[in-house]
Amino acid sequence: MIRFAGKHGALWSLDSPRAHFPRLGRDIRVDVAVIGGGITGLTAAWLLKKAGKSVALLELGEVGGGATGRSSGHLTAMTDRSLVQIAADFGEEQARQVVQSGVQAIDLIESICREGVDAQFERVPGYRFSETEQNLDALRKEAELAARLGLAASFTDQTPLPFPVRGALRVEAQAQFHPLLYLEGLVELFAGDEGHLFEHSKVEQIEEGSPCRVFVGSHVVRATTVIEASHTPLNRSLGIQSRVGPYMTYVVGLKLQGPVPSALFWDTAEPYHYLRRGRVESGDLLLVGGADHKSGQEHDPVHRLEQLLEYAKRRFAVESTEWSWSQQVFESADGLPFVGKKPGHDHILVAGGFSGNGLTFGTMAGSMLAQMAEGRDVPSAHLYSPSRIKPLAAAKEFLRENLNVAWHMVADRLKSHAEEGHAPLKPCQGRIMNLDGRSVAVYLDETSRLHVLSPTCSHAGGIVAWNDLEKTWDCPCHGGRYSPLGKVLSSPPTQDLEVIPEVLRPSRTMVGP
Repeated sequence: MIRFAGKHGALWSLDSPRAHFPRLGRDIRVDVAVIGGGITGLTAAWLLKKAGKSVALLELGEVGGGATGRSSGHLTAMTDRSLVQIAADFGEEQARQVVQSGVQAIDLIESICREGVDAQFERVPGYRFSETEQNLDALRKEAELAARLGLAASFTDQTPLPFPVRGALRVEAQAQFHPLLYLEGLVELFAGDEGHLFEHSKVEQIEEGSPCRVFVGSHVVRATTVIEASHTPLNRSLGIQSRVGPYMTYVVGLKLQGPVPSALFWDTAEPYHYLRRGRVESGDLLLVGGADHKSGQEHDPVHRLEQLLEYAKRRFAVESTEWSWSQQVFESADGLPFVGKKPGHDHILVAGGFSGNGLTFGTMAGSMLAQMAEGRDVPSAHLYSPSRIKPLAAAKEFLRENLNVAWHMVADRLKSHAEEGHAPLKPCQGRIMNLDGRSVAVYLDETSRLHVLSPTCSHAGGIVAWNDLEKTWDCPCHGGRYSPLGKVLSSPPTQDLEVIPEVLRPSRTMVGP
C-alpha cells in the first residue's frame, strides 16, 4: 500500500544532467588526493587546481549522490546551535569567526556562480520564528548578538508566512540555490588537465607517508596530502567519530494553492522544521524539512514524512505532495564542525560534523582545507581543529551520543534474536532475523531472490537496521550505510557487509511467496 504520494528522491535530480567519470583504473601520482565528491571535496579540489596543484578526486558512488545532492539548498550564516550558546562556550570573538565563516562561504558560492555556474543562486532573507511566546526572549537575544557579530539581523513580528507567528529573528542576505546544478558547475571547472575525477572508486585504506598512499582496489593514488571530505573519517578514528552523531532528516516537496514565500525559514521546535521555495518546470514548490532522528533508530521512516506533511497542512493550503526524500547529517558534540589535520597525522586532513549547515560549513571547510594543503596559514584553524578540547561545550552531547552508541552495541544484539514471528518479507524488503540463534540481515529483491548478510557493521561492530524508505542498511552507531546487498554507501566503513554462505541461509518460509 502506498502511504505517501509523489516521487521519492531528491527534487534536484529532476533537472540535473550530469557527466559520468571512470573508476580509477591505474596508479596515479598527484599533489593532493581528495576523498568525497560532495560540496566539500569539490570546493577543495577546484580551489587547489586553480592554485596550480594536481588533484585526484575519488568518489565512492557518483558525484552529488550523497548529502549535498539530497540537501534542501539552504545557504545561511546562522548555525544549528544558537549563537548565544556558541558565544558562551567559545567566546564572542570566536562566535564572530563562525558567523563570518558562513558569510564568506555564501560569498564564495555566489562568486563561483557568477563565473558561469547557473545554479539558481538567489539572495533571500532568513527567518527563525516562534509560534509561541516561550522562545521570544531567546530570539531577541539571538538577534541582538547576531547584529553585534556583523550580520544584518533584527527581531520582528512580521514574516511572509501565511500563518501568524509571535516573533522572528530576521537575517538579511542569506541565500538558496540548486545544489546539484552547483556541483555540476564545479565539476566542469575542475575536471580536465590536472584535475582527475574518478567515480565508483572506493577507498579502502589510507597510509600516511612521503608520499601518502590511498588504496582503491588494486590501484594506488600517491599524494603529498590527502583530504577526507566524507563527513566522517574512513575506518576507525574514534577521536572524531565519538564526537559526532549521525542523524536522518526528511524533506517533502509540496504544491500549494497559492504563492510560495521567497525566504528561508526555521522554527524553534525540537527538532526544528526548515522551509524554502523550490523551483520545477511546472511551478514553485514549498520544501518542508525536519522530523530528524538518530540514524538506524526509526522502524517506520515513512511516518516521519507523514509528520512533515501534517505540519505543512496545518499552516499552508497544500494542493498535492510532489516529492519526498531523506538524507544523513552528522552533528558535532559542541556545535562546530571539525576541519583540519586528522588527529595523529600530519598529511591527512579531514572535515565533518556540519550538522544542518552542510552547504555553508562544507564550502568553508573546502576552502580551509585547500589553503592548508597549500601550506598557508588559516586564521580560524584553531577554532575548527579536530584536536580541539572543549569539555564544557561538548560534555552533555558527548555523553549522550556515546551512551546511545554503547546501548545499541549491546541492546541490538539482544533485540535481533527476538525478531522472529514477523509477517513474511515482501519483495524489496529487508529485516534482521534469527537463524539458529544467529542474527542475519535478510533482503528479498524484486525477483524474490533472497540475499543474506551479516548484520554487523564492518566499521566498529554495530548492528545495522533496515531503512524501508531508502532501502538501505543503516548503522545506528557511527552512521555507516549499506545497499540492500551490503555494499558500502557511506563512510566510515570501507568493507561491505559479510555475505552469509548458502548453506547457512534461512528457509523460504521466512519470506513471502
